[in-house]
Amino acid sequence: MTETAEAATATGPAAARAAVPQDRTRYLTASGVALWGSQIGQVAVPLTAVTVLHAGAGGTSLLKTALTLPFVILGLPVGAWLDRVRRRPVMIGADLVRAAALTSVPVAAWFGCLTMTHLMAVVVVQGVATVFFDLATQSLVKDLAPGALLARTNARLATITQAAVIAGPPLAGWAAGLLSAPTVLLVMAAGYLWSAGWLSTLTTHEHPTGDAPRRRLLHEIGEGVAFVARQPVLRTVVIAGSMVNIGIAGVMTLLPVLALTELGWSEGTLGMFLGTGGLGGLIGAVTAVRLADKLGAGRAVLLVGIAVAPLAIAIPLLGRPVPGPLAATGWALVMLKVGFDSVLMTTFRQQVTPTGLMARVNGTMRVLFTGAVALGAATAGALATAVGIRWALAASAACLACVWIPIARSPLRRMTALRTAP
Repeated sequence: MTETAEAATATGPAAARAAVPQDRTRYLTASGVALWGSQIGQVAVPLTAVTVLHAGAGGTSLLKTALTLPFVILGLPVGAWLDRVRRRPVMIGADLVRAAALTSVPVAAWFGCLTMTHLMAVVVVQGVATVFFDLATQSLVKDLAPGALLARTNARLATITQAAVIAGPPLAGWAAGLLSAPTVLLVMAAGYLWSAGWLSTLTTHEHPTGDAPRRRLLHEIGEGVAFVARQPVLRTVVIAGSMVNIGIAGVMTLLPVLALTELGWSEGTLGMFLGTGGLGGLIGAVTAVRLADKLGAGRAVLLVGIAVAPLAIAIPLLGRPVPGPLAATGWALVMLKVGFDSVLMTTFRQQVTPTGLMARVNGTMRVLFTGAVALGAATAGALATAVGIRWALAASAACLACVWIPIARSPLRRMTALRTAP
């Protein structure tokens, strides 16, 4: 071997391996900014509508719908398209689009020409760009975190997410009071530019999506849906995740009504109760990989589910006969399970999905999970009207309490090693 060849051998792969930790840090920084921005935006955008445009409940509800609808409509085609292209440029482009859209809001507000139509358009653009960003980032992580690093990277992402869920809304409210809601959106725009800057520094090469000839987009969408339907681990992830989303959506829809009207709680007390859930989710995300290493990943998911998921039944019994602090403890443990699963279930999904199908599988999952949220909220409202709030809460809690059953009946419970699909 020549001296030049030896140098290339020594520096090439070593440099590539050395780039992985740096790129993981950059990726987590960029994704963290986006996650925090999403949580802050869920408060800052409605506050802008209320404080600047004097919108009512109907207007803020439309804004919420406009933000989530793109995931249902675009999840499948965007997922299929992302399996044809490099994901990093898409993520950078999505950040730039979100930054430009958000910047237009404070500028219009300062000139006194902001309208509800303008704000609605910005929310729609935000939602569409977030579809592209989220599905791309869920696919890119497999290249940045090979092998056993995958679960640890997912754990860090889940920790960032839970921290944003806990602290993002209060931070948005405090910042809006200090700076004004439109100014908070300008800060968010700067954050998206920062995210794009970090993504532009990534050096890891994305794995090719394959040399298969391009077919009609509808056919490729069908391949992703069919793969999810026939893959037993993915089927279990879909069923368990949908049960969680249905249950949480129902609880979050009805609990404020129960707490504020029947129990006479203040908004602050309700916020503290829900905050215990965020804290539980954070603990679950932080401890997931460590416990999975000790028990085996699939066994850990099953045992934690059996141990804590049934505690969800305390929610419909809140105040009568279960006292608030005890119910809050149960809610924190249930959300610990949710945070725990968010790490390991995401890793399972990435492990069994080939690279060439990753974005399509992520898109299919996102559509199904978003639909489950909508179904949970709508069903809870209908049941509350028909049989009362507590019985409707009991139905939602039952979905959470039984989430371990499909896991116990699937091959997922036997998964131990963290392997990456080819």
